[in-house]
Amino acid sequence: MNLKILTYNIHKGFDWNNKKYFLKEVKELVRESHANLVFLQEVVGESHKIKKKGLIDTQFEYLADSVWTHFSYAKNAVYDHGHHGNLVLSEFPIINWKNINISTNNMEKRGLLVCQIALPTEKPTSLYVLCAHLDLFNRGRQLQYEKIKEVVLDLNLSENDPLILAGDFNDWDKKSVKILETDLKLVEAHKSLHGTFAKTFPALFPLFTLDRIYVRNMTVKHSYVLPKGSTHHFSDHLPLFCEVAIGGREIK
Repeated sequence: MNLKILTYNIHKGFDWNNKKYFLKEVKELVRESHANLVFLQEVVGESHKIKKKGLIDTQFEYLADSVWTHFSYAKNAVYDHGHHGNLVLSEFPIINWKNINISTNNMEKRGLLVCQIALPTEKPTSLYVLCAHLDLFNRGRQLQYEKIKEVVLDLNLSENDPLILAGDFNDWDKKSVKILETDLKLVEAHKSLHGTFAKTFPALFPLFTLDRIYVRNMTVKHSYVLPKGSTHHFSDHLPLFCEVAIGGREIK
């Protein structure tokens, strides 16, 4: 079967300078992508500050409503007026999920949301997806790459089992290759087709390749940055999209 995948750091629903609130437009963009699986970062679960402005603060419920019947939200950063974290939206049932704290310092609260998803293949297939948001600095990211490797290995997947790891990697210096690509045998979707990672940040003038979609045991068919040709940006990041063909192991 084919899967359409989208990853997007939505910047808590605000544009790059935190002035305009674009949550409705974000939802429309994600919906119009027709993605089966969506990986979102910096999603607000609760914010008294946003609510006082008369704006929607339970963003994960709003984004999932009427589009994806299956979703999993995991809060990472908790503060006096609320919390935010990662969100997976799925067209297919989420069987199990867990949130793993991968924070390396007190300033950056980071998490790895791991979901097991049941795909409606001829023989029902189990797919593991991991939604990540990593540190700004390389020292912390190196520790997080190792933690991701540990988590993936602990899943005890066979060599043929499908896996998706997507999110905001903040990988300014492209140091993730050894662990993610060499050790874990993951393929970055955009890079596999175009020879380089997609430029997704900053949204107004993208120079850096921070957002990634890594896959294993899948054939990448398409990969590009959204919205194609648009000058309207609803976050400080641009969303990254890909389409893959997948097989997989039967659910026992």
